[in-house]
Amino acid sequence: MMKRREFLIGSATGLSSGAAWGKRPDRAKLDRIAIMSLCFDGVLKSASRPADAKRTVDIMAFAGMIAQRYGIHRVEFQHTDFDSTEPAYFKEFRRRVQKAKSRVNQIVLDFANLNVSATDPVIRLETIELTRSWIDHAVELDCSRVMVSQGTLAPAVRQTAIETLKTMNAYAKTKNIFITMEPRWRADANNAPWDVYVEALKASGTYANPDCGNFPDNESRAAALPILYRMTAGSSHVKHIPDRFSTAGAIQISKEAGYKGIYTIEERGTNGPDPYRAVQIIVDVLLANI
Repeated sequence: MMKRREFLIGSATGLSSGAAWGKRPDRAKLDRIAIMSLCFDGVLKSASRPADAKRTVDIMAFAGMIAQRYGIHRVEFQHTDFDSTEPAYFKEFRRRVQKAKSRVNQIVLDFANLNVSATDPVIRLETIELTRSWIDHAVELDCSRVMVSQGTLAPAVRQTAIETLKTMNAYAKTKNIFITMEPRWRADANNAPWDVYVEALKASGTYANPDCGNFPDNESRAAALPILYRMTAGSSHVKHIPDRFSTAGAIQISKEAGYKGIYTIEERGTNGPDPYRAVQIIVDVLLANI
């Protein structure tokens, strides 16, 4: 087992975990880390992505690449990653994930304007039907979580949004699938405050997917994370943006809250243009702190 100090030195110098010292990272810690396909969006090949010579990793080979390069056996996908929704495709996809001795941790559903806060009841019904389909696909992929978008949760639509979430959740329970949502905040978007998001989770019986990067300031992050880490289905997202917040501090909050689940890496170029190295930086931070 590598010592904390060795990991911190490795992180500071940018060396890969274990490789610098010829030792293996702690297996128990690696088993609590997942990596999102979104981290490698620029190098992944799939039907939803444009043809590009830089795209060298087929989406079906993603789990194998992550397992080989990082020793991590949990992966998370966007619903748009998949080239087909036919049963035969998902059967082969699941086989490839299992071949890597890996598992799909979560599928992120992003239906754009189709979300639970839609004002049009027809759109909300369509959102429910699409979500039900992807709950079924999650079962096919042996994945226990799907993450949905809560939209704005504006006061005028909040109760109908909660009822929509309840309907989704009722179906998900029949399939042993967890419905999750993450706190969402962007300066250019109309998003609900984190306490409204918590209210929707409680009222609908759904689960939090904490994301330490999705807060406007450290004050709201420190107030929200202890609550959210106690409301999970065992999964969270981790970003590393040192000029905005302390990832180590966020992980410490999760530990104090008693969190024992998965930390899924979400990296979008914040730690440099090379996705392999950028993800490794966050792997090292996690190994040093969880």
